Amino acid sequence: MRVWVSGIGVSTAGVPDWETARGLIAGEREFEESEYFYRPPEMLHGAERRRAPASVKLALDVAEQARAMSGIEGAELAAVFGSMTGDGPIFARSLATLAEDPHYLSPTDFHNSVHNATVGYWAIASGSRHGSTSVTAAEESFPAALLKAAMQALSGDVPVLLCVYDVPFPTPLDVQLPLPAPVGGALILHGERPANAFACLDVGLFDGGVAPDEPASRFWKQAFELVPSARMIPLLERLAQRKAGEEDEITVGAVGSIGLAVKISR
Repeated sequence: MRVWVSGIGVSTAGVPDWETARGLIAGEREFEESEYFYRPPEMLHGAERRRAPASVKLALDVAEQARAMSGIEGAELAAVFGSMTGDGPIFARSLATLAEDPHYLSPTDFHNSVHNATVGYWAIASGSRHGSTSVTAAEESFPAALLKAAMQALSGDVPVLLCVYDVPFPTPLDVQLPLPAPVGGALILHGERPANAFACLDVGLFDGGVAPDEPASRFWKQAFELVPSARMIPLLERLAQRKAGEEDEITVGAVGSIGLAVKISR
């Protein structure tokens, strides 16, 4: 399946955007550890912005980065959002409320707790009426979302926003899933080559489950090992390093018992 990339977004602790990531990958700047700051989603207005939970802030941040780089209006995009965790803080807070006094369960928290809440916020903010999908597949959430987005880009007549994100759980749930930091990434995928194509991806399946290729940059290591959305990082590294005429191939991971690989070219 051949698709083209016209926009990229990324955000995690110490790496707030794609330009920072490119500089770090190229060795043009040094990585500086820092606490993650959830930027308010400017594309939302009023009460929607105030109610937006951590997952929505992270996902809309990287989605808007990728959309702006592509130059495409959000209303012209279909969307595939992928996450293992959804919104950990809301999940934990809701469980605590149900255990203590269910009558005080917040309607806003209940509204934001569903797994497709984030893609719903995107559709409202962007005005898109094209098809949207919310995907979760445990540690394989990124490969599953990439496969779905590539198929949708090829089968439809509009470009597709692929957005993956994971938000850490607070104590005590973090004992079971200790994510070190939020991680989000986004790509704009096309079924036909656009004038501003950044790279070409040949997405293919092969028999047998395999481990994904690891990132080359050391500062990604902990996130890659623990955060499912960080499985996108090796692909972002190769996108940052590819030059015209060069090809590269990586193993993204598995979708069930089937392996997923991507050949990258320009």
